[in-house]
Amino acid sequence: MGYCKNKEIEEALSLYSEMLSKGIKPTVVTYSTLFLGLFEIHQVQHALKLFDEMQRNHVAANTYIYTTFIDGLCKNGFVLEALELFRAIRNSNLPRVGLMADVVTYNIMIHGLCNDGQMDKAHDLFLDMEAKGVEPDCVIFNTIMLGFIRNNETSKVIELLHRMDKRNVMPDASILSTVVDLLVKNEISLNSIPQFKSQRNQIEFEETARDYKANGVKLLSLITGTALL
Repeated sequence: MGYCKNKEIEEALSLYSEMLSKGIKPTVVTYSTLFLGLFEIHQVQHALKLFDEMQRNHVAANTYIYTTFIDGLCKNGFVLEALELFRAIRNSNLPRVGLMADVVTYNIMIHGLCNDGQMDKAHDLFLDMEAKGVEPDCVIFNTIMLGFIRNNETSKVIELLHRMDKRNVMPDASILSTVVDLLVKNEISLNSIPQFKSQRNQIEFEETARDYKANGVKLLSLITGTALL
């Protein structure tokens, strides 16, 4: 199945048909490779058809298959179809294989919704994730923060920071960068940032934020040639 790496999907599909004609049952690896190739060349309808065929052939999909498929749909602009598949799995309309416990899959779906500007659905999925007992990590927090920023809802970033504090999740470098960017643009204030449970980490966070803001303002001043207060 190395054909897919070179986008020679037609040859790969021909090989797949030959396997079926000889009575060789395709595996989840076969299908995941074909899905990757089809999505890479934007053959979404063909991928959907192959997905149905996989189920008819009684090949039990695993978490990787579902994650690959949802990611491929999102990247090709079929976000609602990806969400429909996600919900079908959650509602047990498809075989459950532990997908709903996969933080990576949640992040892919939330990222797809954020990029599509569907922040209400992204936030609802974020809440659903918490309700299902799946712990959101810094990647998911940063993904949804950036989505709210693109949607001009910076106040929601502060809410998410407080939610992180409540869950005792310390901001990583990517979230710090996001927050500092808002500080430099004066879209949020340092006082609005929550007091994280670890005092030492909070002090380090605030000191780093102040330093980044000061350097960011200086850098913007040099770029724009204006004095920024």
